[in-house]
Amino acid sequence: MWPFNAYLPGKVYGENERPREKRWFDEIYSKAHIEAFKDINAPGITIAEGSLRAFPTHDPIFLSPELSGEGYPFDYGQVSRVNPGEPIRISHFSRDNSFAYVETSFAAGWIDSRKIAYVNEGFIDRYMPLPLAVIVKDDKTVSKGNLFIFNVKIGSLFPLNEELLYDLELLVPTGKDEAGLATLEAIRLPRDFAKRWPIEFSQWNAASLIDEMMGETYGWGGMYGKRDCSATMRDFFLPFGIWLPRNSSAQAKSGTFISLEGLTPLQKEKAIKEGGTPFASILYKPGHVMLYAGSYRGRVVVFHNLWGLRTKNKGVEGRYVIGRSVLSTLDVGKDLPDIDPDGLLINAITGMTNLL
Repeated sequence: MWPFNAYLPGKVYGENERPREKRWFDEIYSKAHIEAFKDINAPGITIAEGSLRAFPTHDPIFLSPELSGEGYPFDYGQVSRVNPGEPIRISHFSRDNSFAYVETSFAAGWIDSRKIAYVNEGFIDRYMPLPLAVIVKDDKTVSKGNLFIFNVKIGSLFPLNEELLYDLELLVPTGKDEAGLATLEAIRLPRDFAKRWPIEFSQWNAASLIDEMMGETYGWGGMYGKRDCSATMRDFFLPFGIWLPRNSSAQAKSGTFISLEGLTPLQKEKAIKEGGTPFASILYKPGHVMLYAGSYRGRVVVFHNLWGLRTKNKGVEGRYVIGRSVLSTLDVGKDLPDIDPDGLLINAITGMTNLL
């Protein structure tokens, strides 16, 4: 119910930059079939990549496009991207059965009903005891013969059926039968595509994952199958067996937190280099997380996916858009015209979280 309380008629906007009217909310509320909550309450699995939505619709909702840092791409109807093979709990379906309300290990929301299937005890008994394999290459297709199954990204997990000389044989959900139960197929993937999970935590493996994720377009909440800052951190750490929650503030609380508030920029960089571990420490500022990647020529370097940096021109706030994942220093943008010094990463960082 929370989205109906958080987003109100006339206060949020559609893709045409016109306010969403009460009629739109009334139609979505009816479609959500609230009275059916938990009527199904059954285990399931995703059979394709998909989006969790706050409402049972792909219609976007934006705060006022006139506000700096709002409008596209910040669709507040988007909760998260979900990988194929993700275990879920199915609560119920929308009134027209086009969406299902589900819970994953990291978020809950509405997903296209075609992207999910039920599982029974036999499926679970076959699936659960097996070791796992993790995808370590980004934006790859999984096919069998000429049949395309789905796209996968770093961090996708599947049961490992057999280790072969050059390949790993994985069990992947490829569809559903007439009763809506998931079907499994054995798929072979090259060893540089998938590895037995968890992989060794090493600088080489960390650098390889970063290289795969470098330059990816920013995707708020996983829009268009892309990542935002917290999804980048989550997918980076998952291959190493480190589970993180979905949002940045929760991730900052997931390890040993060291406050950096009240320090000068030089003191912050010194504290990070002395107290952090390259590739194992997250730097946090409200609304954004970054991976500490070590130092270059004495300067702290971070890997992160960010939308932009705050600017001010004659008192009017704006954004210098970066819109992708990058390696940068903490004072990136300092020489740009109209940059707001308070918006620089080094000035806004409030803490560091050590995960190892």
